[in-house]
Amino acid sequence: MPKQSKQYHHGDLAETLIYTTVQLLKEKGAGNLSLREVARIAGVSHGAPAHHFTDKTGLLTAVAIQGQERLAEKLEQSQVGISDPTERLITAGEAYVRFALSHPGHFDVMFQKEMITAEDPDFKVASAKARLVLETAIRDLALLQPQSRRPSSHRIEATLAALWSQVHGFSLLWQSGNFGNPDDPEHLTKLLREVLTGIAPRLDS
Repeated sequence: MPKQSKQYHHGDLAETLIYTTVQLLKEKGAGNLSLREVARIAGVSHGAPAHHFTDKTGLLTAVAIQGQERLAEKLEQSQVGISDPTERLITAGEAYVRFALSHPGHFDVMFQKEMITAEDPDFKVASAKARLVLETAIRDLALLQPQSRRPSSHRIEATLAALWSQVHGFSLLWQSGNFGNPDDPEHLTKLLREVLTGIAPRLDS
């Protein structure tokens, strides 16, 4: 059970509510979340969440935006100092999975568009940033191919879909213990890199 937060500054109330929501999401999941419980755990009036976010959808959208922003930041950081496109692609995939494992509260709602307002401008901008890191690594890898064998835009899009699907699915399956002990970081790194290394040849097929 998340600890009750009783101290906050007025300007930080929205952030306090988001933080509390993320903690509850890790414990209960989005389907069992209620604004009243968020308010109780945060130590604020029961109407505070609705005042700041209108409804549950608005609050979960705020969580999803924060999650997409943090994911984009982690992906961007993973690319720093790496020039080889293949290695950048692998490290981006690793960063994605590690974010999913370390931020389950955010990850629970970031891609559930039936629970959030996916057309929210801030959400669209944040999610586009995360996508761009993966797409850029793939496009840079494609540039290594001879001019006559450069993949089409459709092939690049298909490769992005394959990469995204693999790292997303891997995250969920690893977290559930389907690949062994989910608390074994060494096994995680070894297995994940082997999985991601198989992505690059898709551009040449």
